[in-house]
Amino acid sequence: MPQDSYSSPDQLLLRYWDASGRGMLIRYMAYDAALDFVDEVVSVEETFVSGSWASKEKFLPEFSGPLKALPVVEHNGEMINQTSACTQYVAEIAGFMPEAPADRAKAIMISSYIYEDIQVPMWDAFWGWKDWERDVIGGFGGPTSGLPLKISTLEQILASSASGFAVGSQISIADFSIFYVVESLTRRMLEVASGPDAIEMLFGDKPAIAQHQKMMIARPNIASYRQSDIWHVYGPFWTGKGPLKDRTHELGMGETELEGFETLALLLLRLSNAQ
Repeated sequence: MPQDSYSSPDQLLLRYWDASGRGMLIRYMAYDAALDFVDEVVSVEETFVSGSWASKEKFLPEFSGPLKALPVVEHNGEMINQTSACTQYVAEIAGFMPEAPADRAKAIMISSYIYEDIQVPMWDAFWGWKDWERDVIGGFGGPTSGLPLKISTLEQILASSASGFAVGSQISIADFSIFYVVESLTRRMLEVASGPDAIEMLFGDKPAIAQHQKMMIARPNIASYRQSDIWHVYGPFWTGKGPLKDRTHELGMGETELEGFETLALLLLRLSNAQ
């Protein structure tokens, strides 16, 4: 189970910001597997905004790893950066990586699809680095090839499974990836005015996803983790903007996280009305 402090090299350490972002998939797997690990939370406010991240912590290998970024996973004297590498490593030691080569590839395929094609474009749009309509709602295939189509693809994957799991007959990194993106999108969208209708548009006709969410949220360690104090430190926030709340405007960071979700919800509804 998670510990308060890092005590030995054979103990797993995860270091990430006080937001869900690129660290939450790792956290869900580590907590579900009851790994002996330290969940080290770095404050966006204290370290990034008001602190010395850009001039100090970022350049300390013992803090931000060889690639000068978070998340960092440290284990057995090794430090790992990059979200995909960190998540796959933790999936390995937690027992959430299939043994059969084809199933293993499929689990990585689904997890990478969610991260690269759904989450990263959205995170970038929240920070103003990507365009909501072009890069999130739409895609290379036009205005209907983005988020709604990608959610439908996840529904098809789960609907075709006889076991209820995304790949094979056992839980894998793919299941945690699906759970994380659906749960966080749903919960955060329900906090904005247009969110409920947008959630109905995205997930209302997705029974396989709904069943999968029920299965995942009922897992005892997931349920207890989501009720814990530590989850409430970072779990409610989709990006690093979340902990800053309304201060994003005065800090010159643009719209708040919730304002971003309202923008997304309105664009989804406009797309739905146009079809």
